[in-house]
Amino acid sequence: MFKRLILPLLLVVSIVTLPFFMNACSPEEIINTVTTVEVTAGERLVAANEEAVADYGAGTQLVLILGKNVKANGKTELSVINSINDPSTIGAWLYVYRVPSDTSLRIYTPNPLITSSGVIELTAFFSTNQLVNLIQDTSARNIVSGALDVIINADVSITTSPTNLLNSDASLSLANSTNPVIKFNENFVPASSSLNGNTFFSTGTNQTRNMILMPAAGTLNLPDFITNLTGFPADLWIVQYNKTNTSNVSESLVLGTVVQSGQMMGIPSISVQSQVINLSKYVNE
Repeated sequence: MFKRLILPLLLVVSIVTLPFFMNACSPEEIINTVTTVEVTAGERLVAANEEAVADYGAGTQLVLILGKNVKANGKTELSVINSINDPSTIGAWLYVYRVPSDTSLRIYTPNPLITSSGVIELTAFFSTNQLVNLIQDTSARNIVSGALDVIINADVSITTSPTNLLNSDASLSLANSTNPVIKFNENFVPASSSLNGNTFFSTGTNQTRNMILMPAAGTLNLPDFITNLTGFPADLWIVQYNKTNTSNVSESLVLGTVVQSGQMMGIPSISVQSQVINLSKYVNE
């Protein structure tokens, strides 16, 4: 009991005294100290779930995971310094929860200390508007933006068990290399596509990746539009690729991947099965 009380107190003291620490050291020294840890989303998910439930009660629900600036290996560099000073520059995972006591969201991120395997709460450093804007920046198609609005404002949550959930590196691998990919046009007519992440990143500069794990059933509603889409999962990993093309114009590719091993989406009418679906407007091949 004593340890449970003293550790959060020490964490609060550490965060409160952070500005004084920053004045004593150069920014380069601080950033080098706290950004040397890389983790996948799944490595701290159980810890985040346990901490959120311990803090806010058994009815606490995970509603999404956001990873900005995800590296090619499906991991992020942990930097609590950046997330505190400017949420738009965050380079870590955010685990977002809805709690039973009110409608506010609670936000956790992996503790960046090398010796830690836990998480810290960042709710105090985010307003809901900041979080919504941060999430919306990662989507390049209206259908994803609309789904995120539902997630923020409605009682939906991620239902896939952490023990069954594909980790961020596995999802990114699917998005990178799967062929064929299911795509659809503005009228939601489906077709087969060879455009995946590796193909998209074969050209261009300023290449970045963002990822979101989100409830898909009841938010994206793709089976309602693509009436012969089968195997659409309850949750979906969203991978957004950004780049500057050879004409110096920004482009995005947004792919959705399944979240469990063995899941498969299909379009029987065109005999296509895939673990990846293209959710973006960029479908030029």
